[in-house]
Amino acid sequence: MGEGEKETMSTLDDLVALLQQEVPAVDSVPSEAQYEQAIKDAAMDFSRRCGLMKFGELSIVSGTATYALPNDFQKLVTLESLVGVDGVIISNSGIIPVSANWEETFVIVNKQITFKPTPTYSLTRDFKYKSAWIFDGSEELLDAGDEEIRIILLKAAAICFEKQSNASAGAMTRYSFGAVSVEMGSASASQASDQSTKEKQYEAACEQYNGARLAIS
Repeated sequence: MGEGEKETMSTLDDLVALLQQEVPAVDSVPSEAQYEQAIKDAAMDFSRRCGLMKFGELSIVSGTATYALPNDFQKLVTLESLVGVDGVIISNSGIIPVSANWEETFVIVNKQITFKPTPTYSLTRDFKYKSAWIFDGSEELLDAGDEEIRIILLKAAAICFEKQSNASAGAMTRYSFGAVSVEMGSASASQASDQSTKEKQYEAACEQYNGARLAIS
């Protein structure tokens, strides 16, 4: 890192610390585990709304039907197609003999792609996919800069305020002073308002994020 550059705080612990500053716990809500889950849920929601497009390669081996996709894989966009004509496939790797009625299909389950029929060829096939922001083995949020982290924290804060609102609503207490009875539910209403505000900010940030990418693509 060059002199004067600021390191992006992107580990799970870093993000939890930032979230705790934004939404301090009330009566132990959120818990440490709930803060962590809020970050992970927010990252996944942001990925569904604004996932990046990436390229990958599949190294197809004759006799092998199933292949692992990238850990950050969300959705296949395009896959280099192979078309059989008159019993052959003409590919960048040469001519591949197949049956006269050969036609390929595939399914994707749990980040694995399975081809049918099982390939009888060996070559590399390019594909494009929508990726997710995920935590690696050292709990660092991959490919996330300051802008992505800011947006993820908006959603995580909304999730935490919702948990606090639900907890406060379930713990409302009625106090009586003679003929006067007061129900203490204002905390729940305030937290629900905070949740709504963060949710709206998050949705607006996602729209702006997608719009900025389209403008430069």
